[in-house]
Amino acid sequence: MVFIGFGTRLSVIDLKVHRLPNQLVAWFTATQIATLIALSLDDINYLKLPVLVAVGTSATYLILFALSRGSLGMGDVKFAFPLGLTVGWYAPDLWLMAIFATFLSAGVVALVGIIAKRMNRQSKLALGPYMFLSTLLTCVAGM
Repeated sequence: MVFIGFGTRLSVIDLKVHRLPNQLVAWFTATQIATLIALSLDDINYLKLPVLVAVGTSATYLILFALSRGSLGMGDVKFAFPLGLTVGWYAPDLWLMAIFATFLSAGVVALVGIIAKRMNRQSKLALGPYMFLSTLLTCVAGM
C-alpha cells in the first residue's frame, strides 16, 4: 500500500511538472523503511537484502545521472532508493530487470512519440512513472 500510494502520487507529480519533490520522496523512503521493519520484526536480518538492493539501485542511477549530462534528474536518483527497497523485498534477484524495464519502456514511449510526431529528440520525458511501473511489474513477476 505504501509503495502503491507514494509511487502513484510521485508519478503523477513527475508527469505534470517533471519533478520528484524531495520531501515526498523522503517520506516515501522513511515510510517504506518503517513498513519493512514492521514486516521483519521476527528477524531484522530480512532487511539486509532490501537495503543492499536499494543502495545498488541508487548507485546505478547515480552513475547514469553522471553519464547522462542532464537528461536524468537527481530526483530520479533519490526515487530509486525506496523503489530499490521494494524490489529488494519482493524480488531481489530481479533488481537489474527493474532498471532495464524502466529504460526500455521509456524508450519505447519516446520512440512512438517521435514516430507519431508528438515528440522530438529534445523532448523531456518524466522517468518517474516508468521507474514506478517497472518496479511494480518486476515485483509482481518475482512473486
